[in-house]
Order: sequence, then C-alpha cells, then structure tokens
Amino acid sequence: MNILKKILGSAAPVLATALGGPLAGSAVKFLAGKVLGSEGGTEEELAKRIEKWTPEERLALQKLDNEYNLQMLQQGINVFELEIKDRQGARDMAVEAKNLWPQIALAVIYNLGFFGVLLTLIASMGNRVQINSSIKDTLIFLLGVMASELKNVNAFWVGSSYGSKEKNDQQFAALMQQQSRG
Repeated sequence: MNILKKILGSAAPVLATALGGPLAGSAVKFLAGKVLGSEGGTEEELAKRIEKWTPEERLALQKLDNEYNLQMLQQGINVFELEIKDRQGARDMAVEAKNLWPQIALAVIYNLGFFGVLLTLIASMGNRVQINSSIKDTLIFLLGVMASELKNVNAFWVGSSYGSKEKNDQQFAALMQQQSRG
C-alpha cells in the first residue's frame, strides 16, 4: 500500500490520504475500476500500472483524485476530516490516560533514529565514517521507510497545517464550479 500511496503523493492527495486510512478499500476499488477496468484489482496491480505511466498520463491522477473527492463528499465523507479526527482521537486518548510519556518517548526515539541514520549516511559520504556497502544499502532503505512516516509521527504533536486545508477547500470550490458549468 505504501508504494501506491507514494506514487499518488502530491498528484492525488485525496486518494493518497484515503489509502492510509479506513477508506483504503474504497479508494483501491475506485482506482482499480478507473485504471484497470475492473474494481477487483489490487494495490500491487495499480502500483505496477501507474508506475509505467508517462508524466502526461500521470496528470490524469489529478482528475481521478477530484472525481473520488467529489464522490466521497456527495456521500457526506470528507477524507481529510477523517484523518484529522483519527489523529485527534489518539491525542484525546493520551490526554484521558493522563500519561503522554509513551507517545513522547516513541516520538523522540523515532526522530533521533531518523536523524541518526541520516547523519551517519552523510558522514559516510565524506569518508569520516566507514560503512560496509551492504549495511549502507540497508541504512538507505531504512531512511526511506522512516522518512515516509516521519510526517505522521510528528503530526500527532503539531497537527496538519491550516493552509493545506484551505488549499483543498479552494480546489473543491473550483471543482464544484466546473461541475455546475458542465
């Protein structure tokens, strides 16, 4: 799922967000129907197909993203709102337990680990630190995995930006105007 989510990334933020939450099944079904021609496709099949697309073909992802967002909103589902509520629920649970130390410890360990691996790899580039090539490959892979989740670890504490929500609201308003004209 992470591969498909990464491919969709900034081109299709609603679909990428849905893939990371409780709407993953509906997002995969929607994409499979549009991309593969059958709603029974898997995330792996979608990732393989979309990876082969040209940059021009990938522009179609924005249209699919808007279409999925409109479909969800017509059903009364705001994908980004679900993500925010999920994060807020985790915060509320931690506050009710009156013990934030597990979350603090995990966030600090994760951030220190990420930046430790990053600094180690940077130091190895300048030959200050010698790293076996097979271990270096593993560290590069680990850094990529950790980087993909770093935003989520830190979002627990700082939340999502208001500017991002505002941008999405503007995009949706433009889409609704376009739909009413056509």
